[in-house]
Amino acid sequence: MIEILPWHSDAWSRLSGSAATLHHGLILSGVSGVGKREFSIALAQRLLCSNSRDQVPCGDCQDCKLFNAGTHPDFHVITSEHEALEGRIELVSRYCDRYQDSVARGKKVNPSQVIPVDQIRTLIERFYQSSHISESRVALILPADRMNTNAANALLKLLEEPPSGAFFLLVTDQPGLLASTIRSRCVMEPLSSPTPEQAKDWLHPRLKGADPNLLLNAPPAGPIDILAAYQTGVLQQRQEHTAQISLLLGGHSDPVELAALLAKQDAVLLLTWMHRIVSDLLKWQGAGQKPAWAGDSSLDIGRYSPAKLFRLYDKLGKYRRMARDQMNLQLALEEILISFQQTFRTYG
Repeated sequence: MIEILPWHSDAWSRLSGSAATLHHGLILSGVSGVGKREFSIALAQRLLCSNSRDQVPCGDCQDCKLFNAGTHPDFHVITSEHEALEGRIELVSRYCDRYQDSVARGKKVNPSQVIPVDQIRTLIERFYQSSHISESRVALILPADRMNTNAANALLKLLEEPPSGAFFLLVTDQPGLLASTIRSRCVMEPLSSPTPEQAKDWLHPRLKGADPNLLLNAPPAGPIDILAAYQTGVLQQRQEHTAQISLLLGGHSDPVELAALLAKQDAVLLLTWMHRIVSDLLKWQGAGQKPAWAGDSSLDIGRYSPAKLFRLYDKLGKYRRMARDQMNLQLALEEILISFQQTFRTYG
């Protein structure tokens, strides 16, 4: 069974009891990197296990063995091609191959970040058949906010008339991007973020001697994202880019050159990171909470226009939504970074 993270123990106690009392549609939300995928997979195994003990999958029954092997016929994973290739959980990739052409997906230079309607239609067809071996059947959809409009509309049919024993786990960082009709037919279950101490305690044995305090001073992310970024070298790259953003705020960096450098990265992850940078700046201005990544910056945040900061925040939100489809990332970044520069321009 996948580890239940310490900061999710309350949510696990609440949701892992009797399947008979659990709502058939759950939206598992929370900031990136807090363990939503791990939690949802553990919950799916709990719902399918035929011999769970103390709200924990037994690991020994036929259901658990098939589940862990990636072959349980009553567990369905719907996701984007990008998530299938880039996601950190191998089990997700194995299950989603039932709904994707893995050969064609592997040949694409830019795998789609959208969940198309054909996957949901296939899910509908399979869900209205009888369960194969378990009393339940579980569909995991992640990131659920990546469903296109037709896919979301098709999912409504299952949510409105779910087959007996059916459960839908929708995982998202951005529940507000889900259609209101989807949200109204599900129960929202926010998964909490760890306290700084919980994050450090969890990261410390996994960092091979690195200082968790330094990692936690990176632009905000959940500890699982921080660990993955550290292991792949992305964290060091992010810290370098954060320093460049700081130079840009002070008028000491060229936005077009910086855009060309940043455009080599994954659009969604990059724009999410930049959105958090601006969120930190807003908190700094509104509540005096200087972000750790700002270090000894002498930026006088209080002298800049709150309206311009909010417009920059909204612009990044717009581009994050656009990044789910194909877009010219470098042109978008040039506009965003020029807006950064204009927002923090010093006159006189």
